[in-house]
Amino acid sequence: MKKVIYLMLVMNSLLACKQPEKDNSHENTAHSHDEISPAQIKDTLGRKLISSKAYAPEYIQLATNAEIIPDISDAVKTNGVLTHEGVIGPLLFGEKIKSFFIELQPGMFLAEHPHPTESLVYTVSGRWVITSEGKRQVMEPGSVFYFGDNIPTGWEAPFNEKALLYVVKIKMEGENYEPFTKGLMDVKKMMEKEKANGTVFYFNGLKADHPAVVFAKKVNPDFNELLNKLKN
Repeated sequence: MKKVIYLMLVMNSLLACKQPEKDNSHENTAHSHDEISPAQIKDTLGRKLISSKAYAPEYIQLATNAEIIPDISDAVKTNGVLTHEGVIGPLLFGEKIKSFFIELQPGMFLAEHPHPTESLVYTVSGRWVITSEGKRQVMEPGSVFYFGDNIPTGWEAPFNEKALLYVVKIKMEGENYEPFTKGLMDVKKMMEKEKANGTVFYFNGLKADHPAVVFAKKVNPDFNELLNKLKN
């Protein structure tokens, strides 16, 4: 878990550096690491536990603009919205970035489609498959994936295990926990309609010669067992 927390901090720092509509001048990002004296430290906000709500996870308010979720798997249990894209829920929202989780369920399939904003996606646990331009890559714990604005990507879960993903994106102006979670509920309804109209979200809806199925059989010897579970 220490490795996960460290990578989260690195990913957040990288995305926080992106500033919209700035000129091409390069700012000096170096900063001093001299220790601040105790007299200079100001306790502007006492440490406290922020309880979970229907639309936000529990987290520790360590100090001003310093927040912690000790174990993101706890948030999955309390704040996830089950959609045909996976169980999705918010984690921490900063000033310029946001983080959330996606838990893919075994057998899920999401065809390639463009996303309006770039993302960093870190695999916390489990295995899954990322696809872009028809090419596929198995992602495992410790794997990280980046895609740019409007780049078509899809994901597939051909393994007999869940996969937990940590996602970091630029935050929209005024966005916070409640509208984000309400937006997930809208996505859930939209995908229900799409499924009713014939959109495939699970492997058992694909033909045997579909590239995703062919690849799944190569990387998972027990894929047929998963298919049988989906049919039942």
